[in-house]
Amino acid sequence: MNLDFTPKELASYIKKAGELVREIYEEKLDRHVFPGKTPKDVQALFDEPLPEQGLNVEALLEKVRSDVIGSATMNIGPHYYGYITGGGNQVAILAEMISASLNQNNLKWHSSPISTELEKLVVNWVSQFIGYSDQVAGAILDGGSTANFNCLAVARKNMSPENLSAEGMYGMKPMTIYVSEEGHSSFDKAVDALGIGLNNLRKIPVNDQFQIRPDLLRQQIKKDRKDGLNPICVIGIAGTTNSGAVDNLGVLSDVAKEEKMWYHVDAAYGGPAAKLPSVQHLFDGIEEADSVVVNPHKWLYVPFEAACILVKEPEKLRRTFSLIPDYLRSNEDEGGRTDLMEYQLPLTKSFKSLKVWMTLKAFGSKRLRETIQGDIENAQYLQSLIEKSDDFEMLAPVPLSIACFQYAPAGLSEEETDELNRKLAHAIEQDGRIFLTATKIRGKTALRTCFINPRTTKKDVEWIPEVIRDLAGKVD
Repeated sequence: MNLDFTPKELASYIKKAGELVREIYEEKLDRHVFPGKTPKDVQALFDEPLPEQGLNVEALLEKVRSDVIGSATMNIGPHYYGYITGGGNQVAILAEMISASLNQNNLKWHSSPISTELEKLVVNWVSQFIGYSDQVAGAILDGGSTANFNCLAVARKNMSPENLSAEGMYGMKPMTIYVSEEGHSSFDKAVDALGIGLNNLRKIPVNDQFQIRPDLLRQQIKKDRKDGLNPICVIGIAGTTNSGAVDNLGVLSDVAKEEKMWYHVDAAYGGPAAKLPSVQHLFDGIEEADSVVVNPHKWLYVPFEAACILVKEPEKLRRTFSLIPDYLRSNEDEGGRTDLMEYQLPLTKSFKSLKVWMTLKAFGSKRLRETIQGDIENAQYLQSLIEKSDDFEMLAPVPLSIACFQYAPAGLSEEETDELNRKLAHAIEQDGRIFLTATKIRGKTALRTCFINPRTTKKDVEWIPEVIRDLAGKVD
């Protein structure tokens, strides 16, 4: 049975869906960020048995307007500062519609020549954008956790004996991997899933700038070698999730070279800022990494999902993931084909490169870098407001676009201030005027804001402390 619309119906429904998109950007961006609903509220909107009969598409789109859009956290809006969530861009909306229409799957070159070649191009463009390398191999995956997993798999494979694939890790010296105590939780998941073990992920203390301490790193590597372990990988962080700190990437490169270890840089968040004159010095040494992760869906403003893995030596990436069963073999009369399934864990993957390519083509590197600089200036502006106030306190430096602070009115003990900020984090969510998250900075509860949205203005930044002060007077 044919599931297609008539051409007239298709055009009509695309127009109606486009109207929903227009409404989001013209009417919804300034609504409360958090929709203020409970899990039961959302479940009740969709609580029905599997439908036997279809719903009229116009009625379905109306349900999307009221129940889907009405239940969404408005993370594309100017008042969303949670996690590390980019604001997306409207060119990429067009790309996603076209991508879904083409329904490409780039496991093999002949299954999607355009998806394959655009992905190879975009991987190189992203690498050049951050100043890494002009020629790399890589892939666009769903997110930083998967990307870091893939890169640690490459490190494990290339730093292990040749029989790893056939024999596994049985009988080998236990491998160890090194990252700062500010490293992302994806590394914990990766070493667990890769069989390296959580106890063999060494979390090295940081300095007062929240950067890994190379002296303690060297000591730990030396101790582990003496204890009969096999140190295989040093990880540098180019923009920590908590505070945006950037490790001393050049020094970490030296350590990795001296110890003959793989050097991986997690630049999922901070990478796109690496060529900005204002912060370029922070990223010196990223070009020495064996592998890098950078997420276009963060600070290149591409909608979810798009995370790039970049590996300097293509064959090291290929030998990690290349496994071709009979049903995926093909006769190739022409050279130059690349099957991306040999460079990544997934076989099936959507046409993710189109939205990244269209974003880079539409805006260009210059405009994107200027926008990234604007985000950094928003974070610095909030920092200045906090430092000039007598009822807020900064808890961490602001090297990029994350600002961590406390509401700290006079007369409260440290414990009382901490409790107040825990309550404020929940009150801010429920109030909905702004959206931010809480974290811990050296044991203190911090209110954390991340600026990676070009829709946020200086006036919006000024509203953050105003809203917090207003809610502080209402918190029990």
